[in-house]
Amino acid sequence: MKVAFATLGCRTNQHDTAEMQSLMEQEGFSIVDARENADVYVINTCSVTARSDYSSRLAVKRSLAINENALVVFTGCYAQLAPEEAANINGLDIVLGNANKLEIANVIKDTLNAKTPWEKSDKTEIFMSDIHRKRVFRTIPVSKFQGKTKAFIKVQTGCDEKCAFCTVVRARGKSISDSRDNILNNVREAIDSGFREITLTGINLGTYGMDKERAETFTSLVRDILKLKGDFRVRLSSINPMEIEDDLLQLMADHENLCPHLHIPLQSGDDTILARMRRNYNSAQYLEVAHRALEKIAPLGLGADVIIGFPGETDACFENTRHLIESLPFSYLHAFSYSPRKGTEAYDFKDNIPKAVKKERNKILTDLIKEKSLEFRQQFRNQTVTVLFENQRDPVTGDLKGYSEHYLPVSVKGNDDLKNQLVPVTIEEVTEHQVSGCLQ
Repeated sequence: MKVAFATLGCRTNQHDTAEMQSLMEQEGFSIVDARENADVYVINTCSVTARSDYSSRLAVKRSLAINENALVVFTGCYAQLAPEEAANINGLDIVLGNANKLEIANVIKDTLNAKTPWEKSDKTEIFMSDIHRKRVFRTIPVSKFQGKTKAFIKVQTGCDEKCAFCTVVRARGKSISDSRDNILNNVREAIDSGFREITLTGINLGTYGMDKERAETFTSLVRDILKLKGDFRVRLSSINPMEIEDDLLQLMADHENLCPHLHIPLQSGDDTILARMRRNYNSAQYLEVAHRALEKIAPLGLGADVIIGFPGETDACFENTRHLIESLPFSYLHAFSYSPRKGTEAYDFKDNIPKAVKKERNKILTDLIKEKSLEFRQQFRNQTVTVLFENQRDPVTGDLKGYSEHYLPVSVKGNDDLKNQLVPVTIEEVTEHQVSGCLQ
């Protein structure tokens, strides 16, 4: 039987999907693209914004438009946070909690075997464990990430912070870490399977090891991974500013195979809003971390997330955010207009910002980051970078495309044998929309 996966949201979800695909293959299922006809569709959902919820529901509708008789599974953070609401989505058969993802093969087999031949029913089954109970980190080695040239290795999940806007604690539970031996084994498996880039992921990545009886540091884990043999590089996914140690920055400066790229969530550049968000840093601390990183690592690909229009964000608060962003050489920025999330502290805040104001502020930051992104890219003209080419070509130009070590998107003309290879490329043309180069 054929099973297709649609994955929304973070890189941790990408890893979770790869695990579920491996489990389904072990049971004899064939993995196909989400746009193809399948017997089973699995929607690995995100719930970080109202738009994410909408996209997750839309994925169900799109799946059923391909095969109206397919078994449809809804898992991930939306499923975890609102299982009863999810169960009312038309055509959905199974709601599966985040802590139950590794049970997916048995759940699907049991459901299909309960009725032979399989027929859809009006009842949606919910499989949901308590995400907040004490639990052991569970993961399996993954050798395939469908269509990807990068392997996403989950080293930690959950979060102990209490950010006022965030649903993650309810969706992922408390912070827990995988064992070092298991992580190293999973990385070796990915390298041996031919992956040239290992992306370390987690819900609060920098807190890896803090939950262990004998605390371990994330930096020491990265150091051990870099010692492994093979032609590969390591990239870090999002890491909070207060978890970025000097030792980690020095490691990045000293090792060519640790990508000079940091995604450091900002959320706001105003101290009043940061405090109201219950972030564990202020603007001065964020700037200090960013400048320390920029001094040690040059050039550094620097990205961030920003929430626009958080309740209470005055014009002056927004200007503080804009000014902070303007002061740093960001290479990209993810700007989100705030949307209230049920179950969070901020959901009950009364001083909401009008949609028109959020839209205007979003445009201001979008225009600003376009300028900063172009400025960042221009410094690489006539410089040589190392690009990992993806399996899919640019759908418009037909060129090979991939990312440099600095997370710079690059396209070149070349043969298919360069796919999934780390290749030196000299940057020739830089525009707002494209960075292109020639092979060495």
